[in-house]
Amino acid sequence: ATGPALKKFQDRKFEIVIPFSLEKISEKEAATELAKKCCNIDVIITDVGHEFDVALQKALQSEASRSLRLAYYDNPEAYVPGGYSSVAAKVMHVAQGVLFANANLVKAPLYQAPPQEICLARQNRIALGYYPINQATKIAARRASEQSHIRAQLFSKYSLIDRGQQVLVYMGGNNDEYFSQALPAFLQFLNEASIPEDPPDFQENPPDFIVLLQQHPGAKKENRDGALVQQWLAQRGQQPRACPFFISDLSADDAQVVADGILYHQTSMGPQFALAGIPTIQVGHSICEDTLVKNKWCATATNKVDLLTALARLRWNIKTEPNNEVIMRELGICSDWANRLEHVILYTSDTEAVQLE
Repeated sequence: ATGPALKKFQDRKFEIVIPFSLEKISEKEAATELAKKCCNIDVIITDVGHEFDVALQKALQSEASRSLRLAYYDNPEAYVPGGYSSVAAKVMHVAQGVLFANANLVKAPLYQAPPQEICLARQNRIALGYYPINQATKIAARRASEQSHIRAQLFSKYSLIDRGQQVLVYMGGNNDEYFSQALPAFLQFLNEASIPEDPPDFQENPPDFIVLLQQHPGAKKENRDGALVQQWLAQRGQQPRACPFFISDLSADDAQVVADGILYHQTSMGPQFALAGIPTIQVGHSICEDTLVKNKWCATATNKVDLLTALARLRWNIKTEPNNEVIMRELGICSDWANRLEHVILYTSDTEAVQLE
């Protein structure tokens, strides 16, 4: 493991973790080195979201030829913009089988870029049926017991007077589409909204919000979105209706606890927000047809007026309450997901591993 993933293993006190870095070595060399260390492993599971996973799967094919090589597709969506799906297609084609967190995707079309479908044989798809439901439950409980405390700390940190402002958390991404299009569009909408040219309702009741950018863990090192926001704040200056905007130093969990609303463009955490009961708005340069949007569980905004309308509904506490059973069904959750994973690990031949429906 490396980066944020390595820290997760370390935080959970795993005894055997092999760290690596891609900073001073080529992906091919790093993949070969890791593959040699894994040559006696029965089952090897890689991620699908990074080009390094392609190199690693190829290296494992030659260096760990006796191992069962699987890939884990953890996103609940059949298509993920920003390059994720195009990279995932390459990884899945090299792997011997693919574990799908959303069991529905075992039989559904997958896309590397609509309408270009990923040709992945049915027998290579394995239904796992996992989503961190417990995490959403914990967040919901903490929102009931801890939100006011974290809110007080937040307002104190930024020397803000609490007048009942809504705290909006913008959940950042980590791909070129987010950096170059989605985030700039959101910032532009905020710029336009700060100019008093809105309809009378908004002039009489201007939105009163605080915005936090919650950076994706993988985006913090290069800080492309942080630098963009700092530049935008410097250019914005003191506009009369500009809402306070800060780069969050909260954990992702604490950010969800304190949020009166969450904004995003694309994230696999979307269903978690819905399950935790957090009002959500998808905002950006385009609409991403994810689970929340398709089921009308969140508002969408691709311009200033749409955003202001969605924020007004949020302030007036007009909510769309999704049915948790429907969310679970959309996520393709299987109650026996742990047994399914165990089955794959224990039965390492290709023919046995893929018998999970």
